[in-house]
Amino acid sequence: MQLDHVAYAWTDLDTLVEAFERVGFTPEYGGVHATGTTHMSLVTFPDGSYLELLSTTPGTDPADAGFWAEHVAADAGPAGWCIAVDDTRAWAKQCIDAGLPVDGPRTAGRQRDDGRRVEWDMVFVGDGGERHPFAITDRTPREYRVPAVDETPESAASATLTGVADVVVAVSDLDAAVDEFRRSYRFPTPARWTDGDFGATLASFPGQPVTLAEPDGSKSWLTDRLDDVGPGPCSYLLGTDDVDAAHDRYALSTPTAWGGEKDDRRVSWVDSNRLGTTVGVADDGD
Repeated sequence: MQLDHVAYAWTDLDTLVEAFERVGFTPEYGGVHATGTTHMSLVTFPDGSYLELLSTTPGTDPADAGFWAEHVAADAGPAGWCIAVDDTRAWAKQCIDAGLPVDGPRTAGRQRDDGRRVEWDMVFVGDGGERHPFAITDRTPREYRVPAVDETPESAASATLTGVADVVVAVSDLDAAVDEFRRSYRFPTPARWTDGDFGATLASFPGQPVTLAEPDGSKSWLTDRLDDVGPGPCSYLLGTDDVDAAHDRYALSTPTAWGGEKDDRRVSWVDSNRLGTTVGVADDGD
């Protein structure tokens, strides 16, 4: 899977942007979606992926958001994850053939502040919740939707972060979710481990940008999250080639081990009471 972008939902966009600015990011306003009920800002990365900060437009009730209404209302943060595909119709057929419910393709868009119209097709997959990615294919040139990093140096996170590296998806039944992902997407056997600090038993698929996480006991923060917004992304890991430079630029916690016995990656979580363990920076542990 090729990650295109990930969505982070909140009740107020200005408040959300400020929270990211405080830890070192510089989001840029992206405009109002075609529904008129939501708008967004972007943090773009060198590999072309981006973090979409999303909220309702002023005066719009979260229930009318259209997408991720529960996530917006709950200040849930991680809300949806998107992969890039060449053809949304072909992707929809592939998912149907794998036995997955499909919604779409449907056309969507937004209006940038400079007046330029951006359009794309997308397909949603699954039977509820956001544990599966949705897929996107651009109708207008992709650079209309995602400005190149060298065109927006203020929001590019410079060279210290490479892009969205991994999506951690909260699930209530890890074994069932692993079986579903392997069957649906032909994923390999995952590596499993338990992380007491994160409060979960996890499974990561080699070569794929997704990790599944089941709450480790009833007191895990993931248990409350699943009750509030259901299964779906709970954390986003951003990649880096230079962990020291990343720590110099961003407010990050002390690195901790992330992965099974054969995986020497480390993760530093964004040091923010508001963002918590929903955004981290992952290095290769070298």
